[in-house]
Amino acid sequence: MSVRCSIVIPVHGRAGLTRQCLDAILATPPGAGFEVIVVDDASPDDTPAMLVRYGDAIRVITRAQNGGFATACNDGAAVAEGELLGFVNNDTVPTAGWLDALVAAVDASPRIGVVGSKLLFPNETVQHAGVVICQDGNPRHLYAGFPAAHPAVNKARRFQAVTAASMLVRRDAFERAGGFDPAFRNCLEDTDLCLRLGEGGYEVHYCPDSVLYHLESVSRGRRSSEIAVNTRLFKERWGERAERDDLRYYVEDGLLRIRYREMYPVRIELAPELAVAAGVEAGRFVELQSQQVADLLRETVRLTAHVADLDLGAADTDPGAPGAPSPRGGVEGLVAEAERLQLDIHTFQARIAEALRHDGAGNGQPPFAPGERLAYLELKQRIRPVLEATIPPGSTVIVVSRGDDSLLELPEREAWHFPQEQDGTYAGRHPADSEEAIAGLEELRARGAGYLVIPADDAWWLDHYEGFGRHLAERYDSLTHAGAPCRVFRLEARPT
Repeated sequence: MSVRCSIVIPVHGRAGLTRQCLDAILATPPGAGFEVIVVDDASPDDTPAMLVRYGDAIRVITRAQNGGFATACNDGAAVAEGELLGFVNNDTVPTAGWLDALVAAVDASPRIGVVGSKLLFPNETVQHAGVVICQDGNPRHLYAGFPAAHPAVNKARRFQAVTAASMLVRRDAFERAGGFDPAFRNCLEDTDLCLRLGEGGYEVHYCPDSVLYHLESVSRGRRSSEIAVNTRLFKERWGERAERDDLRYYVEDGLLRIRYREMYPVRIELAPELAVAAGVEAGRFVELQSQQVADLLRETVRLTAHVADLDLGAADTDPGAPGAPSPRGGVEGLVAEAERLQLDIHTFQARIAEALRHDGAGNGQPPFAPGERLAYLELKQRIRPVLEATIPPGSTVIVVSRGDDSLLELPEREAWHFPQEQDGTYAGRHPADSEEAIAGLEELRARGAGYLVIPADDAWWLDHYEGFGRHLAERYDSLTHAGAPCRVFRLEARPT
């Protein structure tokens, strides 16, 4: 069978992730003739032995020294037989039809040189739906964190760039551009390639019908120093040449509207899922309410379906009398009231789950459990008194926050996001590895942070980042036990 498409997968360690990716590809083979090329970029683990077990199903290129993502991809492309080159990260799980959709998109026009996939986090939110150049000159994934079903991320359209975590490139275009530039080390080499192809007359497109799940930045570590070097190189090369186009997409998708008047100021309308006006209390209220309304609607529908199926008795499902109304007024009181209602629903769901476990009910339905979003809100309510009892007033605290600003609202204490950007905002991603997590922790400690807080929902950090967990255990005292709603570490090094 002739090869039309060559799938190139660069790997450096993480044999389990590579096996998961290969199994997903081979379980539902693409319709077009294809080959799979795995470039083992000097893996330090049992990757070579694992790859041998696939026999003739894959081709393996072995590098003696680690060269980075760009070099590994270029090596794979050099031996590929296909006229189309598919680049795929080993920390992805392709779904059925992902490659066929990319091939169909490329075939739609000879002007199209690159097509990128829709990438989702495991929680069904968007990781990639096209790359934009933002007003600060930095490329970012458009609508990262949006729900997978949002209309804005389900449009096949043109972009300046897409991610190489899953992209299909015409071989002739790739070779004419000189492939990925190894000057970029594990970051921004894909955006650079797309921009060079764009200047060469090729179009870059996004295909929402090609879907993969992606655990971002796990497969290949990216140190802070590498990111800084790559960012500097990108801005030197593209700072004045690449169009800053993020606002264009917001307007195109109806998420940003400008209402003009005869005299200024104009009226700017922002969709609540896109942004909130900084420093405007009403904007914060809209942001909170939009999330709460969506959560309450989803949980109410789910709860109603279970109750209807399970026919629980009235005595078991009585949620009890509602709590006392909030004494606060205005916006603050409304927010508090909405949160109280959510907590009531969580308590109600927990009682139903307990009743089902006690009575053995279910009628063959899946076990019922309280909704994760409401459980998280309940967890936050339990964290606050623990922190107030454990951390002295006047202290500076860093919190594994996942960007939740409400976790930083600690009276008489200063709280910072962890990890964070240089300006203190949430970094928007997890550390690539233990080394990066430790470096970030120690940098913030040197700037005055005295305590680290890890909510129970993020306790997996201590296992996933093994070196980071050991660093904490060996150097710092834990002030809470494993069953508490959060782990608190005092960042004072023990005497040696």
